[in-house]
Amino acid sequence: MTQSYYTYLLKFYLFSIIVLLFLRIAFLFSYLKIAFQYGLHDLILLFVIGFVIDSSVVAVCIICCLLISIIPELIFHKGLQIFFRLSFILMSIIFFINIIDIFYFGQFGVRLNQYALQEYQSPGTILPMIYHEYPVIWILLLFGLFIYLFFILCRKLFRKHLVTAGIKANKWIGISLLTFFALSFLYYDGPFWKLTSFSSSSLLNQMSSNGAYTFIKSIAQNSIYKKTLTIFPEIADSTAVNFVKNISLHTDEISISTNFPTQRKSKSTLSLTKKNIVIIICESFSASQIGVLNGRKLSPRFDQWSTNGILFTRCYSNGPRTHFGLTSIVAGFPSIIGSSLIRRKGLNEFNTLGNILHDNGYATKFFYSGDSDFDDMKMFMQQGGFTEIFDINDFKNYRYKNAMGICDEDLYDKAFMEIFQKEAEPQLSVILNVSNHAPHRVPDYFLKSNPEVKNMTSKESTFYYADYALGKFLDRCSSTEQFNNTLFLILADHGEAYELKDQNYKMYHIPALLLNSARAAGTFDSVCSQMDFASTLINECGYSGSYHFIGQNLFSSEFKPFAISRNTETALAYHYENKVYLTDLLYGGDSYYYLDSLSYPSIKFEPADSERKATHTFLKHYLEGLSVIYRDGLYQYKSAH
Repeated sequence: MTQSYYTYLLKFYLFSIIVLLFLRIAFLFSYLKIAFQYGLHDLILLFVIGFVIDSSVVAVCIICCLLISIIPELIFHKGLQIFFRLSFILMSIIFFINIIDIFYFGQFGVRLNQYALQEYQSPGTILPMIYHEYPVIWILLLFGLFIYLFFILCRKLFRKHLVTAGIKANKWIGISLLTFFALSFLYYDGPFWKLTSFSSSSLLNQMSSNGAYTFIKSIAQNSIYKKTLTIFPEIADSTAVNFVKNISLHTDEISISTNFPTQRKSKSTLSLTKKNIVIIICESFSASQIGVLNGRKLSPRFDQWSTNGILFTRCYSNGPRTHFGLTSIVAGFPSIIGSSLIRRKGLNEFNTLGNILHDNGYATKFFYSGDSDFDDMKMFMQQGGFTEIFDINDFKNYRYKNAMGICDEDLYDKAFMEIFQKEAEPQLSVILNVSNHAPHRVPDYFLKSNPEVKNMTSKESTFYYADYALGKFLDRCSSTEQFNNTLFLILADHGEAYELKDQNYKMYHIPALLLNSARAAGTFDSVCSQMDFASTLINECGYSGSYHFIGQNLFSSEFKPFAISRNTETALAYHYENKVYLTDLLYGGDSYYYLDSLSYPSIKFEPADSERKATHTFLKHYLEGLSVIYRDGLYQYKSAH
């Protein structure tokens, strides 16, 4: 290889990048009205990230073609011609995929992925549909002209730099490989899909990627998911998905999508006006400490406010860590099929309350006491439609800070200012605090003004402080004009083990309180879990469009009471009636207990064969259905793209 041919490779690379840039601009203009709802900053990032991914795709293509061409050149002196033809064919395929993406996104909300292979297994049905839905003939004719011009320009460029020296084992082959390895960004520490989770817009996130990358990567990702998420492969995918769908949807809802199984729309809207929503997720706010739930009475303010709303007495977290709770509450997807759905999201979109309500005119905000990059929360909330994210970096002055972040009072002050002292309405706000988290330290000034805290353990004192700060915030909110038009959901991300027996089950039992519901205040005593609140809030806030959450509307007359919790490994707790079934997906086990008045597993019993079969069937089909929906990117709603 000579310096002249190295120059040709660089020009071929740049030319291909420019073509992909042109296709990305065409993608942008196809959805211009939606894209320009977002700021200039996101649009700039779209093209910067797009360049990184396009560069990787083109550079890897060139590296592969170079390596394939070396041996034929050394033996037959035909390596350069093989490189030219092979690289042209590969780039033509990449261009074609990125053209298809523009139309594919309109149908599925994502770029081309492995789902396309499943869809096109029935060509007799799919191909006529495509022909009638899209201008196929014009697309093919324009693509043919496009590729012909690309070929002519590439051939001229190739001949200009073609020399008789050919490819030899000299420094230029090494320089070429090093150059394109650098331009491939393969050394980037982390999958590219994390780069493409930069925006609250699913459209911009997908637009920043490249169809060739998403298609190939999704096949590899799907293979991994089948090994790690497919728990009961003997159950057919369609059977499992329909099982979940039949539980999630009720007769007062209309199924409206063939692509996304749980997407539906309510037949009636409770509120004629759009209500604000404030979701307060309290760190480790265990039911075992809540007085009104027969706990240890460390929650006088929560107990006081519980009489003003609907108290959910048998609510359970879907997992034992914050990211489990965040996924379940905000996205309505029970985080029980893996250790971290946030990190395993991959190429597929994972829509939340934020995506849906932002598209419906809501301002969307996330407040966190610590660093929002922790556990990839910021990435998840951004891709989930939350446009404004406030974390510890936004607090210049604060009363108190520990290793986890600022105290709850500081967080609530910021949230109050942004939610209730700004004119933008309606709003969806999620507040996640950390005061009731290790290292379990309360502010010094609180110790001085509340001497009763001195007789408490460190865990008890932070719980008591978290309750105090929550009550103070709700008092302040209640004095505003917007209060009565705001739905407040207060619940925990998970519980906390205060005694050894709490580890097994009690740490999943959490308080949940809904204020300003259209329904009368009181208690809701059926079994439910975090995943059910997204569907409930969407039905309460005046939204009349479609949604896709796995969780049920708690107030539907057909609500099916159950909850499933999972530890960080493979142990599961299935709550139903006044019973709990405990098992482990890895080690087995089969334990059934009755729950006592404090929701502890108290009396072990052996169920009848019919009950045992019913619990096994339910868990297997439900878990497998969740796995298929997550694995195949079927968890999104069809917005007005």
